[in-house]
Amino acid sequence: MPRFLPCVLALLSVLAAPAWAQETAQEATQEAPREPTPAERATALADSYQLTNADGDRVCPIVISAKPHKGSATFEVSFDKAACAGTILFSADIAAWAPGPGDSIRFSSPDGKLVAEFTEGIGGTWEALREGDGVYFLVNPRLADPAIRPADLAGAWDLAETAGTPICRLELTDQPAGSDTFKLTLGNVCAAAVVALTPDRWRLDGGDLWLLTAKGEGLRFARQEDGSWEKVPPGDGEPLVLTRP
Repeated sequence: MPRFLPCVLALLSVLAAPAWAQETAQEATQEAPREPTPAERATALADSYQLTNADGDRVCPIVISAKPHKGSATFEVSFDKAACAGTILFSADIAAWAPGPGDSIRFSSPDGKLVAEFTEGIGGTWEALREGDGVYFLVNPRLADPAIRPADLAGAWDLAETAGTPICRLELTDQPAGSDTFKLTLGNVCAAAVVALTPDRWRLDGGDLWLLTAKGEGLRFARQEDGSWEKVPPGDGEPLVLTRP
């Protein structure tokens, strides 16, 4: 090997190093997307919503905007405070909002304390659990799932405590049972708890499915992303799921 060859190779490696380092830095810069600012995240979430309780029978229309709230890191909210205080009690403490992790929506009080944090679910719905209070939903009607018709649900369903382990087969019919409800029939083999409840009708209310007794008592189910229906609130008694057989 010529004596000068090792020197040439060493020189080439030195000259190539800066170019390699520059290419690596450029690749790292290209692979790391820029994080959106709080204002950009607020703009993406800003819209008209409906704040509701778990049963959906108490509603507070609320608008969250991307306008900064008094120069702080939070943003403006607007709603009828007097009307909402009578339906959603904790709404009286809401003074501002801010986007949280995973596109969650965080409401805060005038002194900056967290009032409720709503995490994003499916179909334009956010959910919050307030300790000692209950489950609440924040719904964006513009993003909500298209309305489901009773005809879409007519037919056989399996009721299970865990998916795939039915405790009852039931039939949702499209035959009217009065007061916007439809007839429901139970299969021959059902768990004693289901038979004791004696549901004989069902209805759709606010996008939720209700299994009802003649007295109007019953169970409420919320639609899931996979097409099944899960009993809500989730912490109220045994978990139950409705799925197609």
